[in-house]
This record gives sequence, structure tokens and C-alpha cells, in this order.
Amino acid sequence: MIRMVFRQVGFERLAVALTGACIAFLYLLVALDFMRSAAPAEAQAAQRIAVPPVAPAADAARLLKPIEVFSVASAEKLSDVFSRIGYRLEHVREHGQVPRVFLASIPPDLPRMRLAEQRKIMFIQTTLPLILHVNEVILHDRERIKALRAKMRTGETLDDYDREWLDSKADEYGLDTVDFDRLLRRVDVIPPSLALAQSAEESGWGTSRFAQEGNALFGQRVWKSHRKGIVPEERPEGEQFRVRAFDHLIDGVKSYAQNLNIHRAYDSFRSKRAALRREGAPLDGGALAGTLEAYSERGADYVGTLMTIIRVNGLALFDGARLGDRITREEAPGEPPDA
Repeated sequence: MIRMVFRQVGFERLAVALTGACIAFLYLLVALDFMRSAAPAEAQAAQRIAVPPVAPAADAARLLKPIEVFSVASAEKLSDVFSRIGYRLEHVREHGQVPRVFLASIPPDLPRMRLAEQRKIMFIQTTLPLILHVNEVILHDRERIKALRAKMRTGETLDDYDREWLDSKADEYGLDTVDFDRLLRRVDVIPPSLALAQSAEESGWGTSRFAQEGNALFGQRVWKSHRKGIVPEERPEGEQFRVRAFDHLIDGVKSYAQNLNIHRAYDSFRSKRAALRREGAPLDGGALAGTLEAYSERGADYVGTLMTIIRVNGLALFDGARLGDRITREEAPGEPPDA
């Protein structure tokens, strides 16, 4: 009887031991499988930490889409908003900081403002943040291109994401292949003084029909039927061009910068800008205006007008301006146009 009991106990112990061994073996298999599957991910993470991407996708999205575009009903309403947030041109000239106020369109009653000087001030206040935003995005791309070039010069291999990004930028700026020197000649900012002067001249300080109806500040012409455009009332007989129109002012500013940065007619503009960069000199809007005879049929007279606008209105002081922090919802000038 005692022998049977011990035999039974021994059998149970053996069974428990075998069961425990099986469970331990299963845990071991699971652990080994986890380590095998996790190892590549850990190696990739280590590689990302050792060689961080030049411009993470999150940063790019933050820069490319940081704005809310607002509409206002009148110049008086806009003037009230500018006063409430302390947006005055004398402050900008002194401190260089511009609030992130992005207007969808010029106030419809701007042409009816009695004092020309007030119209000019409101036009500059409306247009300057848009120009600075476009330059901000361009400069972000430029710095990333320079960083990627530096990586390649040290013998590092670019990953697929960076190569695809460079290819897309080359295509965007009218190049067949990625040539860093040629690309950097094109991916560069437009001096605010020059952009302000051209927008003022081409739009009559925001009072033209094209500015009011088509958010067109730079008088760009378009021939393709699928492009939005407005037929000039005094278009010569036989001509087919229209003045390009845009959904929002910011779209027109982007198109203007792209035009100066890729069109063959403005190669001398890009050459002069690149020369200033090599010399370590600031980008002088007045000096660069001298390269834009091809922008208008008026040629040299047009250039002279731009230089006069820059000088008389003190626009060169805005070349050092920068966008400040975002305004709050309560400070915003109106409601988004699509709301």
C-alpha cells in the first residue's frame, strides 16, 4: 500500500515536472521569436537615431501648412483688427516682427478709402505676412537641400525618402535631374521689398480689378484654358492671354515666387541673387529689381518705377522682417472663407 502511494506521488511529481518543462520551453520559443522580429526594428531605430533625417515629415507639414486664411468684410474691420493686435508698420520697421495674419482677399472697399496713404499702409500690412510666409517655406526647403548636399559630400548615402524628396524638388523647380548648385540658385527667397513693390505696381496698391476679383497682385499672364484668369478690358485685338486669377491671395504670392525662381526670362535675377549670396551680402530688393526688365513690356521704365516705389515708401526696411508667433482665435480678423 505504501509502495503504491509513493509510486503514485512520484508519478504526479513527474507529470508536474514535465508540464512545467513544456511551459518553460514554450515561453522560450515565444521569447526567441520576439527577439528575432524585434531585432530589425531596433536596428532601424538605432540607425535613425545615429543619422537623424534632415527634415522630419512632421516638421515639413508644420511649415508647409501653418496658416489659416481669413476673410474680412471691410477695410474698417481690418483696421480694427490690426489695431487690436498692435500691428503697425512703424513697429515692424523698428522690431522686424510681423503677426501671422493671412487674409484671403483684399478688403472689397479698399479702393474707396479716401486717403491714399492709408490705402498703402493697409495694402502693405495685408501683403507682407503672405510674402514672409512664402519665403519661410522656401528657406526651409533651401536649408534642407544644403544639409543633404553636406551629407553626400561626407560620403553618406541618402535614404529613399530624402532622394524622393530631392527628385520632387528638382521637378518642382523645372530641373530634369538633381543638381545641387542649379537647384540652390532657384530655391531661394524673394526680398520682401521687391515683392511689395511689384505687387503695389501691378495691382494699383490692391485697387485693380484683377486684385479685387481674382486675388491677382502680380499681373501674371496665362494662356492655357484650364487656368483661372480674367480677360483685361484693354487686351489688344488678336491676343489670347488672360491675367491669372487665384482662390486666395497666398496662392498668387506662391505663383509669383515660383515664376521668378524658374522662368528662363528671370535667369539674370537668379544670377544676381546667387552672386549676392556668394559675397555674403544681404539680398537687396532694389538691386535685384534692376534685373527684371523682362517682367513688363515697359522694360527699363518698369524697373525705374519699382526702384522709386521701394525708395519712397521705405520698403527696404521690411527685408529684415520675420513672422512672429501665431495670433489667437479671438484676435483673428474674421472667419475662414470655407467655414
